[in-house]
Amino acid sequence: MKKIAGVYSILLGVSIMGLWSMLLSTGNVPELKTALISIAFHMAAETIMGILLLISGVALIKDSKNGVSLFVLSNGLVIYSVVNSAGYYGEKGQWIMVAMFMAILFMSSFLTYGLLKKSEL
Repeated sequence: MKKIAGVYSILLGVSIMGLWSMLLSTGNVPELKTALISIAFHMAAETIMGILLLISGVALIKDSKNGVSLFVLSNGLVIYSVVNSAGYYGEKGQWIMVAMFMAILFMSSFLTYGLLKKSEL
């Protein structure tokens, strides 16, 4: 399960960084003009989350002793983020995005539970 969680974590971290890169490069972040401080802090939090996902994924694949702890931390951030983001996109009526975030919520919760159940944390 560690290898699967590691690959998932890396893919999710890369996806988050890619999504933000795409949104910023295409000018699809209107909050940069309407709520600059709020979106700057949000983007900082998501960048930290993405970096932690990448680190935890590599740590799990390498079977590092800190891999599970880092995965739990990074996926705690993911779980908060996807619930929050689902509300943002739900308010806009973008239900496919909401469904995607709920799928991520399920996978992150499932893998976190599975790793915690097998570890000594």
